[in-house]
Amino acid sequence: MFTGRDALSSVEQAISQARADERGLDAALRSATEEGARYTREEGEGFRRLARVRLDDLLREKVIGDLDAAEQQALAMLENRRREIEDLARRRDECQAGLDRAEAAKHDRDQELADALEALDELEDKTAERIKGDTRWHQAKEAVEEAEEIAANADEKATLAESDLAEKGKPYADDPLFLYLWTKKHAQAEDASGAFARFFDRQVARLVGYRGARANYAMLREIPLRLREHAKNKQADVEAAKREVAAIERQALVAAGVEPFEAKVEAAHAAMKAAEDRVVKITAELARIDSEREKTIDADGENGQGRAIDLLAKALAREDLSELLREASRTPTKADDQAISSISSARTAREKADNEVRQIRGQIREMAQRRIELEGARDRARSVGYDDPRGRFDGAEDIILQVIGGILTGAMRGYALDRILRDSFRPGRRRNHDMGRWGEMGPGGLPGPWGGLPPTLPGPWGGGLPGPFGGGGGRGGGWKTGGRMGGGKGGGWKTGGRF
Repeated sequence: MFTGRDALSSVEQAISQARADERGLDAALRSATEEGARYTREEGEGFRRLARVRLDDLLREKVIGDLDAAEQQALAMLENRRREIEDLARRRDECQAGLDRAEAAKHDRDQELADALEALDELEDKTAERIKGDTRWHQAKEAVEEAEEIAANADEKATLAESDLAEKGKPYADDPLFLYLWTKKHAQAEDASGAFARFFDRQVARLVGYRGARANYAMLREIPLRLREHAKNKQADVEAAKREVAAIERQALVAAGVEPFEAKVEAAHAAMKAAEDRVVKITAELARIDSEREKTIDADGENGQGRAIDLLAKALAREDLSELLREASRTPTKADDQAISSISSARTAREKADNEVRQIRGQIREMAQRRIELEGARDRARSVGYDDPRGRFDGAEDIILQVIGGILTGAMRGYALDRILRDSFRPGRRRNHDMGRWGEMGPGGLPGPWGGLPPTLPGPWGGGLPGPFGGGGGRGGGWKTGGRMGGGKGGGWKTGGRF
């Protein structure tokens, strides 16, 4: 069985591998950059030798002094950036190692929670079988069915009365004179009109037969209100009957020794949540380091490696040095030949190193993007509950691993993994705990210890999934239908009890 924990662990391992690859590329970039700087310094040394041979004392000291000053400044910048990058790399490695440990600990806590839930389910299942022979339980279930039937009839009558009001009340509402008198509460104590207005209102009332019509309309309006109130009272009776069933079921569970099992689930969930919080905290810190690294790795930044090399390159591209090189090439001596050869070799090697730096920077950006794709897929998987302690991806292990590998190599994007996870996920059995105990709301609004689901993606506990004693789920808290026991009208119990 390939569990949700296994799938998330595979993604996390791929992310860790991506960071290891990035670390190797960082080292390669430092090496190539330092190599380019070394060849630039060798080129500068060639110009120094050439200046000593061909320039007079005054001009020679100026040229060499300028080159020395530029090189010293560049070396200081390179050293500062080297220390900064090494410190970032050290912090990043330490943080990643801490994240690996935290994720491993969370996986262990997930397994402990899954084991505790399985043990609790087993006890509940056995209790559900035993309670079939409890007469009091059957009587309570029958009372629920009777109350539901009465409540349904009351609701139907209230609905019919409301329909009658809409149909039979229309002539009254469409009569402007009647509606005028009704709105003024004519002939009632609430009528605040003066004597003059009442005189004419009485004339209008006699004209339209208001007295009898008012009584009829008042009764027509009153009946739906009374019936709806009666229906609400009958529904309250249903809830009371269901609470009686739940109380009997709870007594049976307590007698079977459920409380230690529930306490173990509580403790396992708390430990899992603490481990999860640790993972979230370290992940956020690692994201901050990654962001800082991305800024630092840009070698063209102020005081960066690229800035230092540019400083040396500009010093070597001065017009007086270029002229010195051209003159030495036209009138070579043995000393000139050695200096010119040194400058030429250093330039060729530096250009090669510069090309390698550009290539490595591109590889770093590509690898960072692949890691970000994996991190996005991981975060989305967690947000919809695919790390459910008992969720699984039966039969999809190979394709999931292939997609992860495809993202790691850059051949695929994170949304491909989203689709595979969505289509192959099979949730664990939904807990049927009451809202008083497990009522905290998750990110998507579903109750339960592992949060809820956003509306756009299917989740581990979507509507209609069976709970431990049957019934369908839905948003808003708790299961609304029946039990594992079977029997009753319509092929299954219709109460909200645990069984």
